Amino acid sequence: MKEVPKYYDNLDLTLEEILGLIQRGVKDRKSGFHNFVLATSSFENEPDARTVVLRGFDSKKMEISFHSDLRSQKINQLNKNKNVCLVFYDEKKKIQLRIRGKTNIKKSFQEAWNKLTNWSKRCYLTESPPGQESRKPSSGFPEEFAFDAPSSEQTKEGFKNFGQIRVSINQIEWLFLASQGHRRALFEVVKSDSKFLIEGKWLIP
Repeated sequence: MKEVPKYYDNLDLTLEEILGLIQRGVKDRKSGFHNFVLATSSFENEPDARTVVLRGFDSKKMEISFHSDLRSQKINQLNKNKNVCLVFYDEKKKIQLRIRGKTNIKKSFQEAWNKLTNWSKRCYLTESPPGQESRKPSSGFPEEFAFDAPSSEQTKEGFKNFGQIRVSINQIEWLFLASQGHRRALFEVVKSDSKFLIEGKWLIP
């Protein structure tokens, strides 16, 4: 029988594992947490979801951040309803997270923009907004950037379309799949001014 990890029956170690996995997911592209599902509500109050890239995690503020084109539909949805659910899953570790929180949109955020390569910035150079119908298959950005990254001067046009979305975490639900018996826990982030307290409890899987 496979040995269970140290956090199997320990809430404190489970929380430590959660925070470590999210932090690793920011920079490690091979991490199961590098990409996650963002779930929002449409204008018809229907569920909507898509996969995004984890760009930042501030454990002192309990904030997760990712990027978006400010012209995208999810921005319109978030302006109407800031409540979101984020779903992470690591196939190797058999760990799933469901994170609930509220969003804050940072428009044309220079600090985050400067961290992107020019190759990544080309995604914000599309003439039409994401999701708009096209008569032919297209990346949206000029064909000259299909194989060559734009110059720093050329990327400036895309800055107005760039935004950073921050999620202030209110709740983290953890699920660990194990042959000996699954484990599930809920962590509530209780915030007061600039301080917060994380309260954990076990749930039946």
